[in-house]
Amino acid sequence: MKPEANDLYISRMMKNVTRDQLWKAWTDPDILAKWWCPKPWTVKDVNIELRPGGASEMVMCGPNGEEMPQNGCIVYVKEKECIVFTDCMEKDWRPTGSSFMTAIITIKDCPQGVEYSATVKHKNAEDKKQHEEMGFHDGWGKVFEQLDEIAQGL
Repeated sequence: MKPEANDLYISRMMKNVTRDQLWKAWTDPDILAKWWCPKPWTVKDVNIELRPGGASEMVMCGPNGEEMPQNGCIVYVKEKECIVFTDCMEKDWRPTGSSFMTAIITIKDCPQGVEYSATVKHKNAEDKKQHEEMGFHDGWGKVFEQLDEIAQGL
């Protein structure tokens, strides 16, 4: 998928994990909580229902006691290949009244390993810029490293 103007994109070639390992890391709430956000941040109360209309919920916790609920909805799932989720809806397609992003996560086999990528779509240039300034590339890059490390142990 080619990123469009208001998209952010990041991809990594993971040489020491399989799609099965990445899928398990994404779909098991206890495992996802170990890698989801860059340390020293943590995650609690993870609820992922891998079905269109299913919940995508968690609370990101900062080192100074910050809590950021991340409530959204699973839009699309293709086992071991793709997960799409958004914050413009909650479980069972309930509109939230606001939105910031829709993320498309893809996992595919390649001769060099497994290519893992994220395309994050924003409704406008301002939201994209805000996400970049929040540290999208560094943060998601660190999360990819954490995911790779956790998945290798599965």
